[in-house]
Amino acid sequence: MSWSIQQAARASGVTARTLRYYDEIGLLRPARVGSNGYRYYEREQLLRLQQILLFRELGLDLTTIGQVVNAQHDPVEALRQHHRRLLDERGRLDQLAATVAATIKHLEEGTDMPAEHMFEGFEMSPEHLDAIEARRVESTGSTEQPEIAEIKRNTAEWSEQDWGAFNAEGHDLTRRMVALLRDGAAADGAETFAVLQDDLALQRKLWSPDKASYIEQAEGLQEPSELRSYYNAQDPRLAEYLRKAMLAYAERRMQ
Repeated sequence: MSWSIQQAARASGVTARTLRYYDEIGLLRPARVGSNGYRYYEREQLLRLQQILLFRELGLDLTTIGQVVNAQHDPVEALRQHHRRLLDERGRLDQLAATVAATIKHLEEGTDMPAEHMFEGFEMSPEHLDAIEARRVESTGSTEQPEIAEIKRNTAEWSEQDWGAFNAEGHDLTRRMVALLRDGAAADGAETFAVLQDDLALQRKLWSPDKASYIEQAEGLQEPSELRSYYNAQDPRLAEYLRKAMLAYAERRMQ
């Protein structure tokens, strides 16, 4: 029995566009292509698609998925490694959720949360970077993620201490921005711009943001996200304050 691309898409929950893309990159070829140009799939292809979707849910990128389903020399060990990464990422997200919940409690009670506890769980790491890459591949349908690739190149030799120092500096920048917000500093003021300048210097240890990408970062703070929730857990006004500051900085200080 054969399934058309539309039938295969409905059965699997992916789009026909995704199936065409999988064909283009050699990840999932149809069983045949009709004289009308339509793709048709048989049970063998659907079973392969099932594997692809399973690995994708586990956070594997499409390149790795192709290697696993093609080689099949030791798929269990590959899955074990990714499973460990997923458990690490789940632990980080659980810690972040607990941090946000604790911050809400302190805000509701009018008490001060110790600064060293305000940033637990929100840290960049190779595992967190892999998770970001997997989400971007899923959302864009493309394995080409130049920003992520640049970050991985620049941090390939980083130790745990290097990551720790990077995260500590990032937390300090957030504390400085919260203090400016609560002191009533203008989002486009010199003090705020000084923090953003330091933040850009920190970002450039990872990758090379330009004006367009910096504006994109700023506008992204309007959308519901882990990052927006993190900032607003420090102060409900912080994400919007930071967005305005970044947009102003981009227009006045970046070419």
